[in-house]
Amino acid sequence: MSVWIQNLMMAIEHREVIILHGNVRDRYIDPKNNLVYENLTELIRGLWKKKYSRIILYDNVGQERIYEESQNSKKQADQIEQAIPPAQIFAKWGKKYLNSPNENTLATIFYLDKLVSYKNTYAPDEMELILRLEKIIENITSNNRLIMVALRDTMIPVELYTNSPKTSVISIPIPDKDDRERYLKHKLGESTDITDISAQTEGLYLRDLDNISADIKKTMELGPSEIKKIINKYRLGEQEDHWGKLDLVKIDHAKNWFTGEGGIKGQDDAVDKIIDTVTMARAGFSGLSSDTASKPKGVLFFAGPTGVGKTFLAKLLAQFLFESKEKFIRFDMSEFKEEHAVSKFIGSPPGYVGYERGGLLTNAVRERPFSVILFDEIEKAHPKIMDIFLQILDEGRLTDSRGQTVFFTETIIVFTSNIGTRTTDSRGQPIQERTRIDEISDKEINEKEKEAQIKDHFVTSVENFFMYEISRPELLNRIGNNIIPFNYISAPEIQKEIVKSKLNHIKNKFDEECKPDGLKLIFSDSIVDHILKKSGSKIAKSGGRSVDNIIDAEILIELANLKLRAEYEKMSNVTFSFELTDGKISGIIK
Repeated sequence: MSVWIQNLMMAIEHREVIILHGNVRDRYIDPKNNLVYENLTELIRGLWKKKYSRIILYDNVGQERIYEESQNSKKQADQIEQAIPPAQIFAKWGKKYLNSPNENTLATIFYLDKLVSYKNTYAPDEMELILRLEKIIENITSNNRLIMVALRDTMIPVELYTNSPKTSVISIPIPDKDDRERYLKHKLGESTDITDISAQTEGLYLRDLDNISADIKKTMELGPSEIKKIINKYRLGEQEDHWGKLDLVKIDHAKNWFTGEGGIKGQDDAVDKIIDTVTMARAGFSGLSSDTASKPKGVLFFAGPTGVGKTFLAKLLAQFLFESKEKFIRFDMSEFKEEHAVSKFIGSPPGYVGYERGGLLTNAVRERPFSVILFDEIEKAHPKIMDIFLQILDEGRLTDSRGQTVFFTETIIVFTSNIGTRTTDSRGQPIQERTRIDEISDKEINEKEKEAQIKDHFVTSVENFFMYEISRPELLNRIGNNIIPFNYISAPEIQKEIVKSKLNHIKNKFDEECKPDGLKLIFSDSIVDHILKKSGSKIAKSGGRSVDNIIDAEILIELANLKLRAEYEKMSNVTFSFELTDGKISGIIK
């Protein structure tokens, strides 16, 4: 028997009033007795028709159904079709049924939140209903029971359960693994191996399993890939299995792609960790050690100084996996510093401005279920945001303010952070992270040892942030050994590769876009050495972005002027050549 049904049966033994909320529109299964209830009405009647001589069901469109049960007879009163005002119904119940010590009546109110939902202030007719319900709760006798059903606990008037010893509030959860396994056996047959199916359907309703089972029964000899497509149709709204399509040869050559075509230089450890994550996901082993198939495909924490390629590598990962930059979702966590920013992620609560728009995060993942999601500068987010991350990493799903569940099972989550280079912590207190790096850099040890100590510094700083600064050790546990420290770009050979890569990227993009006009671009080799000589120390401190600034100032502005001049003079089939002249970069038209 489902845990929540056991809780309900225990509660109804000792409490006169039960408020049910949550998954109130599904089917329900009692595995112990191999019973499936079509809806909540059937479950209530099925569990207690032998105990209560009268069961009354009421919903706020005005319909009241009365079932009178006994050992020798069963009578259903005519359903009253005309609308009966709820105040009139509650008055009758209070006087005739629920305060009577001689009869056992179980009364149920459906759609309580539509009848009267929680507000700061109530209209007179709403207040009358609340007062009548409160009076029923106060005067109900111990032999009678009242069940009230709502979608969400936040929509239930607090007056109905606050300081009420007669009342118990019970949440009906989404079906757990045991419920799903038993239900799938019920639909597909006891001999069917449904282990993988039940694991992949975490977060779905039993009514979803009806559709999945029907599709599977059409062709029982389906392989894992086909079954996953069927499940994704109902879980994500998309049948394509992008992970299953990921080419194995492509994975085998991934490092060359990231460091060559992708242009990632000097971050080999980070690239290796990404490839390990992709390999695990492609093999179907994500979440295997924790026996949770619904977790994201991977979680990565990029730690290191600014400008070393953390965000750029996350973008490249999306391009590598899904062959589209549109599959990259980025959130700047400096925009989520305040406590109320939680509503930006999952949507505003009912009744608040923006409720109808939903949440930025939930909307984005619903639209792009296969994606790389980057949470940039995570240390700047409000601590309450961390609770959302914990749920995503733990369960692989998130419910927005409108009650819609979004699945993160096909995503890779990437956090980036400058933790390790700060001078103040998230509370504004002085911190010596930057000083520690300078101390390591000043040591008279070889560069390899310095690099190892700086990496260890970044990992330790991240661990201290979660353990002591924001007291979220459980989130650190979910990230595990996936904290990836990025290197400073201090080695001259790496700096040279970065500059050459950026110039090649500009040249290739220019040539491609300007090919119809016959325009070409070339850079002399001396330009690379000039940039390094002039700004090598700045690149070591500020990273690759300083290279972009130099190129913007000394090359792109001049290139823009030359291109507009060629357009004005209607030039074609010409080459823009950038060379070093008298210690300065200059561009000419050839």
